[in-house]
Amino acid sequence: MQFELDDWQETARRSFRKYLDAEVAPLVEAHEDAHRPPPPEVLQKMGEFGLLGGLLPEAQGGAGLDYLTYCALLCELSQVWPSLRSIVSTSNLVLMIVAQHGTPEQQAMWLGDLVSGRKTAFFALTEPNVGSDASNVETRARRDGDGWRLNGRKLYISNGTGADLGVVFARSGDGERAEVSAFVVEAGTAGFSTREVRSMGMNSCPLGELLFEDVLLPADHLIGAEGEAFAIAKHYLNVGRCFVSFTCLGLSIAAYEAALRYAGAREQFGRKIGGFQLVQQMIADMLTGVETSRLLACRAADALDRGAPDRGRACSMAKRHNSDTALRVCETALQVHGGAGYTRDFPVERYYRDVRHLTIAEGTNQLQALLLAQGALGISALRG
Repeated sequence: MQFELDDWQETARRSFRKYLDAEVAPLVEAHEDAHRPPPPEVLQKMGEFGLLGGLLPEAQGGAGLDYLTYCALLCELSQVWPSLRSIVSTSNLVLMIVAQHGTPEQQAMWLGDLVSGRKTAFFALTEPNVGSDASNVETRARRDGDGWRLNGRKLYISNGTGADLGVVFARSGDGERAEVSAFVVEAGTAGFSTREVRSMGMNSCPLGELLFEDVLLPADHLIGAEGEAFAIAKHYLNVGRCFVSFTCLGLSIAAYEAALRYAGAREQFGRKIGGFQLVQQMIADMLTGVETSRLLACRAADALDRGAPDRGRACSMAKRHNSDTALRVCETALQVHGGAGYTRDFPVERYYRDVRHLTIAEGTNQLQALLLAQGALGISALRG
């Protein structure tokens, strides 16, 4: 099994990284400190490099990238600015839903602006009482004439404030017939409001609470068929887990390389600290974590590209392993830096804060463990 990038993929990766280092990296610290989102021109540049809609065919404005190529670019972005990666990945999931499940008229309304980066989007599934049990959303959508009336609350939504539109999952129908449906809600719609939720890390990707109070939506804001959105959510959560696995790989690489630089320069007791055996053991552990994460992430992307029957398992395993590993790698890198690592003079404290979110996102790692064990045993720990 070969996961090495070919010449074209490697050229695309290097070109993107050159842009990130020259134009994006200098913005990160100031924007993160101010809890300020990336500039609009940077988001639009992400579209030019294929990070928005790159997986779509050219006929829909995409670049026809495979998952491995797309995720290799995500990995580079994650090494430089994880918050921007979160915004990009979230918008990309929404535009893929519109492209693959929306009508031609819906695609004409929203797809072009999302692919270009002129507009950004949120993916609203999580609620105050609904996290891992995504099938039991409490937000309700009821028919109102030719349209829909939406009421409910979403919480901890990435890109939830400041985005131009989003896909909202709500229960439609009545009683036993109630199923999950998906709707596009645009910013500025009457009855729709947002509140920023301050978080531990990824400060430049706004986390939001979304409120829907008698929001009236036109009939053409329903995505796909009524009652079939849970399957859509499950599919894109799985894709999101692959994206998270590459994000964690990128953060692990960034933290590992920062530790290498510091251990090779810092002197104590008359010698470089990289010469101490305990520091070398930490470096070896980080290196091993990076490489196992790389293999599992590439395995997940390859499974998605092939449409492999075990692609769900591969994505869950990569997400769980890589986020747990990235947390350890970032913590170890901070420890290698000693007291300096606890300050904002070095980037490792930000890596540690940013990565902590990823063991929770797209289904907690505990949920991933239950899904993996259920697949192996044929016994569910969640339902009788």
